[in-house]
Amino acid sequence: MHDVIVIGAGISGLRCALDLEAAGVDYLIIEKNSFVGGRCSSLRCDGFILDRGFQVLLDSYDEVFSVMTEKDLGYQRFLSGALIDTDRGLRELFDPLKSPQKLRTAVSVLFSDIASFRDKWRLWNLSKAKSLLKEFDVQSSTDNYFQATFTERFQEEFLRPFWGSVFLDYDLGIPMGHFFELMKFFSAGFGGLPVNGMQSLPDQLFSQLTKDRVRLETSVVAINGSRVELSSGEILEARKIILALPQEVVCRLMDYPQPVQSRSSACVYFAANNSPFELPALRLNARTDHEIVKLICIPTSIQPNYAPKEKVLITVNLDPQFDYANPEVRQTTHTELVELFGRQVDQWEEIEYMRIPNALPDYQLHSHLEDMDYIACGDYSSTPSINNAFASGRIAATKCLEDY
Repeated sequence: MHDVIVIGAGISGLRCALDLEAAGVDYLIIEKNSFVGGRCSSLRCDGFILDRGFQVLLDSYDEVFSVMTEKDLGYQRFLSGALIDTDRGLRELFDPLKSPQKLRTAVSVLFSDIASFRDKWRLWNLSKAKSLLKEFDVQSSTDNYFQATFTERFQEEFLRPFWGSVFLDYDLGIPMGHFFELMKFFSAGFGGLPVNGMQSLPDQLFSQLTKDRVRLETSVVAINGSRVELSSGEILEARKIILALPQEVVCRLMDYPQPVQSRSSACVYFAANNSPFELPALRLNARTDHEIVKLICIPTSIQPNYAPKEKVLITVNLDPQFDYANPEVRQTTHTELVELFGRQVDQWEEIEYMRIPNALPDYQLHSHLEDMDYIACGDYSSTPSINNAFASGRIAATKCLEDY
C-alpha cells in the first residue's frame, strides 16, 4: 500500500507530487497518456512544436516561477499589448510602460482611435486597482461590466477579442471576479513562451521527481475507498487518493453531474517561409465581416525553436463554435486569412488542426469530494489558469501532508 496515489500527471498533479517527494512521502502518480502535462503540453510534428491549443505563459505567474526559473524554461516575451485588425485598418495598442520605445508608444496609445480617452483612463485605473469596485458583484458577468464601463468600439475592437481568446468565451459570460484576477496578472507582466513549448512546464516538474514513481499509459476505471482499479485489472491501494484530473473526468469517476459550461479551444497551425507580420505580438481580428478567425500568433517571432530552420510557425485561433473540419468553414477561414494577409496565405502549409474539448473547465465543480476523503486539484477549483493549476497542486499536497 502506498501513502498517496495521485491520479493524473498534468501540471496540478506534478506540482502536488513535488511537495510530496520533498516530504519523503511514498507516492505514486498514475497517468493514462504517454506524456505528462495534460492540457498544458505540446506535440512535435516534423520539427514544429505545436502547443495543445493557443497558450501563453505570463511571467507574473508567481506560483509557476516559485518552483522554476525563466532560465530553466528558456522563456522569451511578446510585446505587451496587441496588433488589431479593424474595419478601418490595422491598429496597434501596446503598453507604453512596458515598451522599449516608451515615448513613441505612449503617443500612439494617446491618439489611438481604438478607445476613447475615458476608456484609456478607466482601463489604466482598473489595471492598478487592488480590489474590485464595490458596485460590481464578483459573480456578475464580465460582459455586463464591460457594457457598463467602456465604449462599444473599445469593447468590440479590443476587450472582447482579447479576453474572449483568454477565456475561450467570446460572449464573456465568465464571472467578473475571474476577469479581475487575471487582469492583475496581465497588468503586472508580459506574456511569453518557453523555448521548447508549453511542454517545458510539466517536463521541468517531472525532472524533479523520482521517475519510477510515475506510471504512464496506465488508465483508472474505478475508485472505491482506498482502492484504485486499473484497466488492466490490477488493484492499487493508498492511504490517501488525490484526483489531479480534468473536471469532467472527476465527475465521471465520482458519478457527479457533468459540467455544462466547459469551453473548447480550436486552433489550426500553418508552416510558412515568411512571417505575415514582423512585430513579436499577438494579432487580434476585430473585423465585423469576419466570424471565424479570432487571433493570430507567430510563436517563432520570439522562439525560433518552434519551427525548423528558416521556417515560420503560424497559430490561428478560431471561434470554437465553428468546425474547421467542415469544408465550408475551412474555405471561409482561408478567405478571412487572405483578407488579412493577402495571397501569401495560399503558400501556407497546414500542419495540424486541433480542437481541444474542455480546454477550460466549468466555473464550479459539482462535487463533495472532501466528504468522501478524497482531495481534488485542478484549475477548476478557482479562476482557470496555469498559475492556479500550480497553486491547486501545492494546496492539495499541503492538505495531504497535514494528515501525516
